[in-house]
Order: sequence, then C-alpha cells, then structure tokens
Amino acid sequence: MNLWHLEVFREVMLTHSVTQAARNLGRTQPAVSASIAGLENDIGYGLFERRGGRLHPVPEAHFLLAEAQQILDRISTLERSMRNASGAEAGSIRIASMPVLAEFFVPRLIARFARRHDTSSFSLISQSSELIYERIASQQYDVGLAELREPSELINSIPIEADCVCALPADDPLAHKSTVTTADLDGRPCATFLPDHFIARKLRKNFSAAGHHFNPRFELQNGAAQHIVVAEKLAYAVFSPLSAWIYRMTEPKQTAIKFVSMEPAVRYRFAVLTPAHRTLSRLAQAFVKDLHDELLSVLAERATGKISPQQALGPALETLTSVRTGFETQ
Repeated sequence: MNLWHLEVFREVMLTHSVTQAARNLGRTQPAVSASIAGLENDIGYGLFERRGGRLHPVPEAHFLLAEAQQILDRISTLERSMRNASGAEAGSIRIASMPVLAEFFVPRLIARFARRHDTSSFSLISQSSELIYERIASQQYDVGLAELREPSELINSIPIEADCVCALPADDPLAHKSTVTTADLDGRPCATFLPDHFIARKLRKNFSAAGHHFNPRFELQNGAAQHIVVAEKLAYAVFSPLSAWIYRMTEPKQTAIKFVSMEPAVRYRFAVLTPAHRTLSRLAQAFVKDLHDELLSVLAERATGKISPQQALGPALETLTSVRTGFETQ
C-alpha cells in the first residue's frame, strides 16, 4: 500500500467520481482507475461496487477513508514542518529579557514575528540582567537582552550603547531647553533607580564632579515607575532611551513629560546575548536579526525627535549593521 494510492482513493471518495478525481489530481482517468485497482489488490478486496456506471463504496471503504485521511494529514504536516524548518519557520524560541524590554518591546516584536512564522512558539521571561546572563550561559535560552556586564566565554554578546535622556514635567521651564546640565538640576528632586544601579551611580559621580547636589528623593526599581513621578511634577528622571520610547508608545498623547538631552552624558549600555556553545536554529537566527533591526529603529529616534542612527548609536551602529549583514547572507 503506497501513499499515492491512498491519496487517489481519498479523492475518489470525496468527489464520488473517477473523472473529477482525475481532474483534481492532474492525472488521466485510466491512471486513477489503475491506482484504485492497485489499492484493492494490496488489501485483497474491492472497495467499490460498480452499478449504473458509478462507483459505490463498500462499508470498509469508509473506514479506510478515515484511516487514510489521518495518515495523509500526518504526512502533510511533516512535509510542511520540514519545509518550514529549512526556511526558518518552525520551532520554539526561548527569550530572557530585562524588564524594560519584556513588558512591551519584546512582546510586540514576538507578535510581528509570529504573524510571519505561523508554526513558531515562544517562551519569554523577565528577570534581572544578572540572572539573564546566567540563563544564557547555561545554553538553555536562545536570546537574552540585558544591561552590559563582564564578558563570558559562554556567551556571545553584542554590546549596544545610547545616551540616556532627562525626563521633565512638560510645563517645567527646563523642558524648553534641548539639553540640561547638572547645574540646571542642582538640588532638584530626582526620581532615579535603586542606589546600586549604574545610572544612579553615574549621576552621583557626575553631580559630585561638577560640585552640584544630587537629590535622589525617589529611588525606584524601574523607569515606568519614574514616569509616574515625573508626570505628577514631583521630580525629574534620567533613564535609557528605551524607557522614553516605551512612554511614547504607551502614552499616545505624550502631554505630561518632555525628554531632553543630558550633559554630561550618561551612557546606557546593554547587550543582545546568545549562547556561545549551542548553534541557534534558523528560526532563532531570524528572530535575532529582527530584534537587531527593531533596536536600530528604536534607538535611531530619540524621545526628543528623529535623529540619525549615527547620532543615536555612535560606534554601536557599525556593530549592529555588521550583524544584520551577517544574518542576511546566511
């Protein structure tokens, strides 16, 4: 019993006509009749009674149809999966992301990717950068997004840098400036990260070096919490352009907060991570490429307005562009 005989049999059963089955399959009527005869020979009895010039299936034919349908469906699924796998269409992607990107940025990217790769599946966790490095080093996750840490032989890391922005209440006099300095913010209440976060440490260092007073009235775990404090006109904040982008995407009116540049600059460093000792599937490679493209797009448009990728990313642009080219040629 071969698959072609089963496919011909299914078509005859569904169309109730050898002529129509031959037309649907792109074969001649004698070829279809020969396939049915071959199937009957394989199983040892006739599947149709011929009365009045038409074929009438015997009861056993209906049982065979159900079984043949399952077999052919499984074969079709297998063929589709293998074709899709060779085109980076099938499989699962495990992602570990820092919170600033896990709540909105990564899910949006997943949704876009899933529309084009309908057999793909995803697992996303939101954790601290330290834990993300551990998960990628364990070779159990395909891609990580984390604030930059010490390099590891277990991890491939693509560092990305961009200047932080200063968030101010929209009606604050400083909001009309293109750039604010530590002198402008001397002694003013700040909504910042917890004391051990590198942005909080860098702000303390910059203010101290300039002889100005840094006043961290609100020490909060993430940028989203800082958005609220700034919108309530209680403080200014300094955070990554990613946090500013998320505010712009989730607050369409964007009337409560204005974003300006900060001097001296606070450089935000994060990285796209992949396991060094496990080859990514073609699906995961395609996702990482899309991730790079989206990061370029986001960081090339700062919250203060559209700027060129060279201005937004500086040296990181060359790295990301080379990565994109590498994936495009695979």
